[in-house]
Amino acid sequence: MMDVIMVAVLLVCFGSMKLFADWCEKQVKVQRVKEDEES
Repeated sequence: MMDVIMVAVLLVCFGSMKLFADWCEKQVKVQRVKEDEES
Protein backbone atom coordinates (compact mmCIF):
# COMPACT_ATOMS: atom_id res chain seq x y z
CA MET A 1 0.00 0.00 0.00
CA MET A 2 2.82 2.42 0.85
CA ASP A 3 4.41 1.98 -2.57
CA VAL A 4 1.10 2.87 -4.25
CA ILE A 5 0.89 6.06 -2.16
CA MET A 6 4.53 6.86 -2.98
CA VAL A 7 3.92 6.46 -6.73
CA ALA A 8 0.79 8.62 -6.48
CA VAL A 9 2.74 11.36 -4.66
CA LEU A 10 5.49 11.23 -7.32
CA LEU A 11 2.90 11.55 -10.11
CA VAL A 12 1.23 14.50 -8.38
CA CYS A 13 4.60 16.20 -7.88
CA PHE A 14 5.59 15.60 -11.49
CA GLY A 15 2.24 16.90 -12.76
CA SER A 16 2.37 20.04 -10.64
CA MET A 17 5.95 20.77 -11.76
CA LYS A 18 4.84 20.34 -15.40
CA LEU A 19 1.96 22.79 -14.88
CA PHE A 20 4.29 25.25 -13.12
CA ALA A 21 6.86 25.04 -15.94
CA ASP A 22 4.17 25.60 -18.59
CA TRP A 23 2.82 28.59 -16.64
CA CYS A 24 6.31 30.09 -16.32
CA GLU A 25 6.90 29.63 -20.06
CA LYS A 26 3.60 31.40 -20.78
CA GLN A 27 4.57 34.31 -18.51
CA VAL A 28 7.92 34.69 -20.31
CA LYS A 29 6.18 34.69 -23.71
CA VAL A 30 3.72 37.37 -22.54
CA GLN A 31 6.63 39.50 -21.29
CA ARG A 32 8.46 39.15 -24.63
CA VAL A 33 5.33 40.22 -26.54
CA LYS A 34 5.03 43.35 -24.38
CA GLU A 35 8.73 44.18 -24.96
CA ASP A 36 8.28 43.74 -28.72
CA GLU A 37 5.29 46.12 -28.74
CA GLU A 38 7.21 48.83 -26.84
CA SER A 39 10.24 48.81 -29.16
